[in-house]
Amino acid sequence: MFKARFVHRPRPGATVGRAQSRRRSAVRGSRPAACAGLFAVAVLPIVVPAAAQDQFGRMVAVSGATVIVGKPGAARGPAALYRFELDRSGAWALTGTLIPPGTAGSGHGLAPSIEWRGERLVVGAADPDVRLGAHLFEGSRDGLAYERDLALSRRPLAPRPAAHPGGPGGAAVDLAGIMRILQPPVRTVALSRDRVAVSVTGDGAGPGGVHVFQRSGRRGWGAASVLPLPGPASEYPGFGAALAVNRDAVLVSSPGAEGDGRVFVYRPRESELGNLTIAPPDSLQADARFGAALAVEGSRLLIGAPGARRGSGLVFAYRRFGDGEWEFDEVLSGAGGAAEGGAEGPEGAAEPGSGGAPDAFGAALALLGDELWVGAPGARSGSGRVHRFRLVDGEWRPAPLDVPEAGPAAALGSAIALGTSAAVLGAPGTDGSFGAALVFRREPGGPWSEPEWLRPGAGPAAVTEGEVRCEEGAAAGFSCDGVDLLAFLPVSAIGAEPWERVSDVWGWTDPQTGREYALVGRSGGAAIVDVTDPAAPRYVGVVPANPSGARDLKVYADHLFFTGDGAGDHGLVVFDLARLRDAPAEPSRFEPDAVYDGIASAHNLVLDPESGFAFPVGASGGGRTCGGGLHMVDVRDPKSPVFAGCFTDTEGLIYQGRTHDAQCVVYRGPDERFRGRQLCFASNETALRIIDVTDKEAPAPIGTATYPGLAYVHQGWLTEDHRYYYLDDELDELAGTTPATRTYIFDVGELDDPVLVGRVDGPSGATDHNLYVKGDRMYQANYQAGFRLLDISDPESPVEIGWFDTTPYEGDPPGFVGAWTAYPFFESGTVVVTSMYEGVFLLRPRPRRLIP
Repeated sequence: MFKARFVHRPRPGATVGRAQSRRRSAVRGSRPAACAGLFAVAVLPIVVPAAAQDQFGRMVAVSGATVIVGKPGAARGPAALYRFELDRSGAWALTGTLIPPGTAGSGHGLAPSIEWRGERLVVGAADPDVRLGAHLFEGSRDGLAYERDLALSRRPLAPRPAAHPGGPGGAAVDLAGIMRILQPPVRTVALSRDRVAVSVTGDGAGPGGVHVFQRSGRRGWGAASVLPLPGPASEYPGFGAALAVNRDAVLVSSPGAEGDGRVFVYRPRESELGNLTIAPPDSLQADARFGAALAVEGSRLLIGAPGARRGSGLVFAYRRFGDGEWEFDEVLSGAGGAAEGGAEGPEGAAEPGSGGAPDAFGAALALLGDELWVGAPGARSGSGRVHRFRLVDGEWRPAPLDVPEAGPAAALGSAIALGTSAAVLGAPGTDGSFGAALVFRREPGGPWSEPEWLRPGAGPAAVTEGEVRCEEGAAAGFSCDGVDLLAFLPVSAIGAEPWERVSDVWGWTDPQTGREYALVGRSGGAAIVDVTDPAAPRYVGVVPANPSGARDLKVYADHLFFTGDGAGDHGLVVFDLARLRDAPAEPSRFEPDAVYDGIASAHNLVLDPESGFAFPVGASGGGRTCGGGLHMVDVRDPKSPVFAGCFTDTEGLIYQGRTHDAQCVVYRGPDERFRGRQLCFASNETALRIIDVTDKEAPAPIGTATYPGLAYVHQGWLTEDHRYYYLDDELDELAGTTPATRTYIFDVGELDDPVLVGRVDGPSGATDHNLYVKGDRMYQANYQAGFRLLDISDPESPVEIGWFDTTPYEGDPPGFVGAWTAYPFFESGTVVVTSMYEGVFLLRPRPRRLIP
């Protein structure tokens, strides 16, 4: 269907200023991009916060006065396309959502690429097996309706990760395979009347490729043809990152090709012109990312290079006359039109007024008639900006566009869609990466209106006016069984900024006053909530710390200890909780009493309150990491922690030696050989390891346990008699080694020979996270399945007796959003559950026992 031969022409020697641009040098090459076209969107993932959530607004589309905003993530409900239209009062109203079949309830997202032309809309798929390229919707009387999925052809499927072979020291799973499940290869789409192009970026399992689907009358959509790569895949990084369809040609970018990027024009086999490689008209710096966005309409082509000029970015304009080749016309910058002094500008300087920060001008493009809108999502310190240009006397000139500040890290301009009556700009990083979109409207031929914000809807509302009983399977909109809701505090109600989420939670009861406090891991520090009256909790304040999306907290001797993962020089933070007795009525910022700097960041914190030793694990980023294993700290003098020793294992998945979590105790179980000794039951990713750490200078492994279907040994807890150990595996549901949420039961009566004696499966495929044991109850936090309560009176045969779903969205798919920890150790019986993007739940399970 398309030729494989490419024509490479020498790069013109002229500079790229406006005067030179009128000579129309011949074209050739470009680099990776995201989707583009008449209503196209280009996305620059780099500028979106790493801890991406739903990212509503990361893809947008317009047709007439109808706007569609995509939510590719599944943090709060399934990935979906939201349709907005003007109501009778002239306000924008949400009129429906489009969810491709198989997306809801699966946990799969959507690729951040969409295009809408006429009565046809296509959006990229994101299934981890890469069986699908895109989801196709077509017009109907009631609007767009799902038509079909476009299945990829000639693409090798990513292999499913293999189960653990069953012996210690073996690789638990193929980590690369797991990452392909967690982060499927991106698919980018482009659309013309009867043609859909879908690219799949290379992911390590295969080189990726561009698949072209052609509609042929009554026969419908046939199998895809695959465009040949111009050469070895290794030489064309990001091939297919941006696509465009123009007449019979398909334009494909490879932003990493030859360092600065290339764009390839594929023509049908019968074309006499042959394929063409478009290169920048002048040399650009490495990583200029020429081709990161494409927009084409009629005889005009725009190519974004957001990495050029040290990240200030450039846009290259091309024209075509008749059926000829694309010829270079001019280059635009965010500083105000055509760039002078060559593609790099004077001495390659950054855009004036940017302070040297990368603006990423050209990361997104939208072209319609004589209008061009260009996204610069890195501008204004990550808030983002959009530039508008008008075609005047054959040249692109800046035109005014009043775009408001979108807030820190909003990345406004990551996606743009431009129509005759409406225009929409995506800001996927705002509202804590839940995202938003800015929409303009106009009458035909008139000016653009003041913009308005579109959002997918608020999260659950606070519940603080009294206990809500679980009746008929629900409490305040949350599904439940046998568990009542005492109160709910959204993340914002515990002092969090929009970008923050919650992670771990622990508790402290003041021995003098009897007041109970929940100590909540917040991205910005440790939030403190007085839960003495659990139906009316009060936010007391925060102990600030370096930002972290995963922090762990423990209490010893009336002192709070907490860590932060990926948080730089965070250290082990210590706060004297007795200071809360004198805390003011208004929420406060409490400075820590001490910081142990023997570590930098750590993923988890283990603490044995009987012995007075803390064990940060998964340490990284500096200090003495102990290879990611047990870093032992004497905290018996809480404000003066002292390093005591290391234990580094031979197990590990993310890397050898890494301990993910552990429980360390003074052992009082049935194995008489070890009674009174300090033991750690360490979840070391590929095995459960039992270690004697009594002598901190010479810790000694005792026993090891694995099990069929092992994917990632995550966390576990002992029964109070130290006879049984319950273990959760965080990846077995995703890897497909188990059909549902599974908890493993080990008899550790002989510590050197742990025996798997049982397992219990949950009702769904949700991923399990943390579990704790109190008496004859097990308290689980299972991400999207929420809080689960199990009776373990028969320790080898647990039975679920209650639950409370903290994520009021459709389905409980595997994945890493939802309930993080359920803390059950308050004497009052209040259970505190943190749900990452929702907030803090105070729950009370109803007394309930199994009938013999």
